[in-house]
Amino acid sequence: MKVSHLYQRSHALLFGVCALVALATPMVVIPQEALPTGEEIRERYLEALGGRAALQSPTSSHVTGTFEVPANGIVGDMEMFGAAPNKLFTRMEMPGLGRSSTGFDGEVAWMINSAMGAMLIEGKNLQQLKQQADFYSVLHPEEHIASFEPVARKDFEGKQCYEVKVVTQWDEEYVEYYEVETGLQLGSVRTQESPMGPIEATTIVEVYRKFGPILVPTKIIQRAMGMEQIMTITQIEYDVVADSMFAIPPEIQELLKAEPTDTTSRGS
Repeated sequence: MKVSHLYQRSHALLFGVCALVALATPMVVIPQEALPTGEEIRERYLEALGGRAALQSPTSSHVTGTFEVPANGIVGDMEMFGAAPNKLFTRMEMPGLGRSSTGFDGEVAWMINSAMGAMLIEGKNLQQLKQQADFYSVLHPEEHIASFEPVARKDFEGKQCYEVKVVTQWDEEYVEYYEVETGLQLGSVRTQESPMGPIEATTIVEVYRKFGPILVPTKIIQRAMGMEQIMTITQIEYDVVADSMFAIPPEIQELLKAEPTDTTSRGS
């Protein structure tokens, strides 16, 4: 007997048993717990991180840590630099794969890696990078988010969470998970744009740690394309980043020179 036939017959049998039990059992209506509003979840999350005053105190950050791909035995070093209002630079060094870097100086977004060379970031990928680069995005989510709607209470990675449907200003939809007990964001399921095309990724925040007055996610797991990647943050320094860190590299400047003069449509 084929497995599919066995499954279908077993499913039909179980369904019949369940139906008989349901008919013989008085119906019990279990009241559904009312969900908090999106605004209540946001405010509780801000407080869990340290509060508005703490979050808006620094104007830049320098993050150091490691990046791992356990299945391939890859462990590399990682640095992230961010500055208000919307600058970002990241670089990673991975044995056998070389260095990769991504940057946004508030106007131009770019990427350089050994596999694909230098390229400008545009379209939806640019919109996502702008959201990541916004140094105070958690304090004014309306800049990027059109709606933030709690839809269910469910288990996420073994913890009870509120599932929130997020719709961006550019009509992208994804879900985020906020722990019922602590108010902290524990993860998301989102399609990330990449040079290889859209990739659905599940992100899990496993550990938070305090640096100064701010609680920060320090162990982040991402699962995508059947592979698990782990980012571990070991140190954060505030207000030590020079503006020169976000300068456009020569390779990207050459690409900009080769572009048509009118670039007003970039990122649309």
